[in-house]
Amino acid sequence: MRSDLPSGTVTFLFTDIEGSTRLLHTLGPEDYAEALAVHRALLRSAFAGQGGVEVDTQGDAFFVAFPTAPGAAAAAIAGQDALSDGPIRVRMGLHTGAPTLAAEGYVGVDVHRGARVAALAHGGQVLLSATTAALLDGADLLDLGSHRLKDFDGAIRLYQLGAEKHPPIRTPGTVLLPTPATSFLGRERELFEAISVLLGRDPRVFTIVGPGGTGKTRFALELVRLLSEEAEGGSIFVPLAALRDPGLVLPTLAEAVGAEAASPESIAVRVGAKRTHVLLDNLEQLLPDAARTIAGLVEAAPELRLILTSREPLRIAGETEFDLPPLAPDEAVSLFLATAERVRANISHTVAVDRLCERLDRLPLALELAAARTKLLSPEALLARLGARLDLLRGGRDADPRHATLAATIAWSYDLLDPDEQQLFKDLAVFRGGCTLESAQEV
Repeated sequence: MRSDLPSGTVTFLFTDIEGSTRLLHTLGPEDYAEALAVHRALLRSAFAGQGGVEVDTQGDAFFVAFPTAPGAAAAAIAGQDALSDGPIRVRMGLHTGAPTLAAEGYVGVDVHRGARVAALAHGGQVLLSATTAALLDGADLLDLGSHRLKDFDGAIRLYQLGAEKHPPIRTPGTVLLPTPATSFLGRERELFEAISVLLGRDPRVFTIVGPGGTGKTRFALELVRLLSEEAEGGSIFVPLAALRDPGLVLPTLAEAVGAEAASPESIAVRVGAKRTHVLLDNLEQLLPDAARTIAGLVEAAPELRLILTSREPLRIAGETEFDLPPLAPDEAVSLFLATAERVRANISHTVAVDRLCERLDRLPLALELAAARTKLLSPEALLARLGARLDLLRGGRDADPRHATLAATIAWSYDLLDPDEQQLFKDLAVFRGGCTLESAQEV
């Protein structure tokens, strides 16, 4: 148990940078890193000056505990004043309670309530719960009325510290995204490029294109998560892999967003004037009919932004295609080793691992399936067996049927071809290691 943390009645201060993703792409990585370091130093100085103890710091956010509410309020004001001339704007929230002090820090509903109060603030604004406000005699407070906090029943009274003018309290959009079971590795360059396009060009339809097993879904989820602050109307995940009838796209989407009817007009009414991000995952088997549906939807709902994953683009007006390449060599190795570690395989970075990653074309699905076998087979043994048995790379019982084996992933793509295209691939099977266009024409 940490002996430096205050106990009993404690006032929590939570901070978060407003628009951090957009700011990163405005300043560029180097200038943003410098601004972030200055921001941290200034806030730490302001907090320490009032007896604040840093409980946790994650990314660009602080969680600080104070023994008194006046000290926390003074620290918040000092922190905002220190940041006022810089490019970073920070939202802050204060809440006072009597949390349980555990080995890892504080436990209790007051911790979550404080974080939710901060989430409603604008950059440069300090919000307080009524319990904190009651302990600040003579402070300059503005009563903002009652507001609901995410994941809490009922509404609570909120106050603003200081008389500065800010927009109405921000109501965060609903984020309905699945939580992946594993952490996101690599793809920093691709994420930066994709976010730059989405924030710069603001395309209505952004299609992430790549072959099966490239990691399109995982990449898209991370992308939408990073951009969730830009979506006042919410961020919603709509899986389409199970659909075979293009006519079900609109009903599925309407149900996901809560529209009254399965029509572009009804969906547009539900979205309204709030920017809403919808991730439509696995669209390729519904093309080309679904492309016309998407085109009509885009025309009807101007604030709707669609992020799609597909093995081929839609080729409609307003679409921006984003080709997702295989992982970089170092990222492929990192993913392979991380997956091997999860299955408790004692694997180190060797030449065989490098060769295996290249043999698998640095595709995330193939790497994860192969690494899951390292508890029984060494990388050298996997290399020796891969040539003859694609089904060697088999996923767990909870795997998506399309990705249960590498062979299934290939079969999914093959089944989407028309008969002439399937026959072409059968004819090309006589070549080993690829062929020229002239050779292909001969068969």
